[in-house]
Amino acid sequence: MNSPLDALPNAADVAIIGGGVIGSVSAYVLAKAGLKVLVIERQDIGSGTTSAAAAAALLQTKTSIKKLALANQSLKLMDNLHEQLEGRFEFAHTGSLLAACTDDEMQLIRDMNANLTDMGLEDVQLLDGWQARQVMPILGENVLGGSYSPKDAQINPLDLVAACTQAAKAHGAIFSTFTELQGIEILGDKIVAVQTSAGRVLTETVINAAGVWAPRVAEMAGITVPVFPLKGELLVTERMPPQMRGTLIAAKYLLSKARAEGESGSETPKRSVGITLVQVAHGNFIVGSTRELAGYDRRSTYEGIHDLVHQLLDLTPKLANIHLLRAYAGLRPLTPDGSPIISRTPGLPGMIHAVGFGGDGLAMSAITAEMVLGMLTDSADKALLAEFALERFTTSEATH
Repeated sequence: MNSPLDALPNAADVAIIGGGVIGSVSAYVLAKAGLKVLVIERQDIGSGTTSAAAAAALLQTKTSIKKLALANQSLKLMDNLHEQLEGRFEFAHTGSLLAACTDDEMQLIRDMNANLTDMGLEDVQLLDGWQARQVMPILGENVLGGSYSPKDAQINPLDLVAACTQAAKAHGAIFSTFTELQGIEILGDKIVAVQTSAGRVLTETVINAAGVWAPRVAEMAGITVPVFPLKGELLVTERMPPQMRGTLIAAKYLLSKARAEGESGSETPKRSVGITLVQVAHGNFIVGSTRELAGYDRRSTYEGIHDLVHQLLDLTPKLANIHLLRAYAGLRPLTPDGSPIISRTPGLPGMIHAVGFGGDGLAMSAITAEMVLGMLTDSADKALLAEFALERFTTSEATH
């Protein structure tokens, strides 16, 4: 990666703020299209939310038509990206199994399945307990059934960021890491430059891909962006021989996600838990995650570890004797309505936001990069952009 001592360009077509999955995939797509791209990252590439992602890109957990459609399109684009980059990041449609341990959870899954069918995801299959264990033998006998989605994918987020960074550099992009954004210079309704700890760069376009730090970037341009951090604790186990393929999802995940994203009719609770489980190529299991309003606190807690392990063993008692290697936590950038902001700024069109993805950044990264490119080349799907516009929030919350 570039260090802050590397010479910055005098000018760039686009300055991307944030070197996570959204920033790095966008950098590759824009640089490949011929734009002069500068990525400014205050730490190292992939060191923020991306470093604590749970490695799953899921369709059957989407709770609205617009998010399902976006994620579905994005996974198709991810297939193309994987091919373009010659398989340099771990990615496969390994499927996902949503599992229930109680009658109420099974009914929740049936209802979710009906909703998904209505939203156009028709290949999700309802399974009884025996069928679920045939798909994923690691499940315990107490699992009553579930639903299986073959399109859902597993992605190594750090692999993806590294591959896109390397490819973007090959197309001329510059990555300035350990570099602080210090200011955005504005003249009238236009951006003219960015000030960084490594120097000043002329640019007319700034892409805010700063994750949970997006509000601070926006504030430098006098803009309020309604994004807040949602803490998620995760666990990593020792390496084991292959025991599962795809992603295992607890039915409680649906409730946890809906509550966190404000879709359950109640305010976001301080904390909820609904696990996902994947076994990565090296054999480690990743267990995620809690959802908790805790500001910018990234510390693991005894309570979080306990709740994750309790749900894990409820679904997969065969893992009772496996050793945990570490516990860690990350911060998801969330908006009040649970949907991302992919939008120009009213009154300051040179400021583009690609923020607020919650836990869906992996699933939506490829389509987001294409939408940003579409905005810059005036070829974007305007109806799609309208769904994720900054203007959907109140004028007082989101204007320049």
